[in-house]
Amino acid sequence: MRLGLAGASELARELGITQARVREHLRTLLRHGLVEVAFARAGGPGPRERVWRPTPKGRGSARPHGAPSLLVLFMRATRGRVGTETFVELLRETAHLLAGEYHPAEEIPLRKRITVLRGLLDDIAVASRLEEIPRLYRLHLLSPSPWEPWISPAETGIFYRTLAEDLLGIRVELMTPSAAHRALHTLQFHKGLN
Repeated sequence: MRLGLAGASELARELGITQARVREHLRTLLRHGLVEVAFARAGGPGPRERVWRPTPKGRGSARPHGAPSLLVLFMRATRGRVGTETFVELLRETAHLLAGEYHPAEEIPLRKRITVLRGLLDDIAVASRLEEIPRLYRLHLLSPSPWEPWISPAETGIFYRTLAEDLLGIRVELMTPSAAHRALHTLQFHKGLN
């Protein structure tokens, strides 16, 4: 769940078990409809490695059963009651409050603030991958949080951008999601703004 997308080798490293054992578990999870093959990647000579991701059923099974559905229903009812504009403001305010709980000291380097942001995303069950390019970072959000299916991508994008700006202390741009990284949201920010 935390990695979003992963091959057997990445899962084995993360879990500290053999790839053979991981493949055995993946076959079981696949049989029960909890994971699926996202795509196959070529990594050199030999067969292509399958990259796995959790299915919606798998994401639901990985969390306590009552809490996500209650949260989703509450958010849906709130959005219906207050309207889109007020709902987006509530999402922004929630992002500010959440960032305030995790806010690192102002004097720590940008790279460490990024680590704090990624840890927070892990805590809310959103997998991410950091891409470094000259003068820029791109943070690709690879999996939806439990409440996202009932909210538009534009609204969730505002939540994530607000959260990132508060934690990083810099301007963050919400980009068109990266198809190459199979991202749901992509946040971009400059390295030099530390």
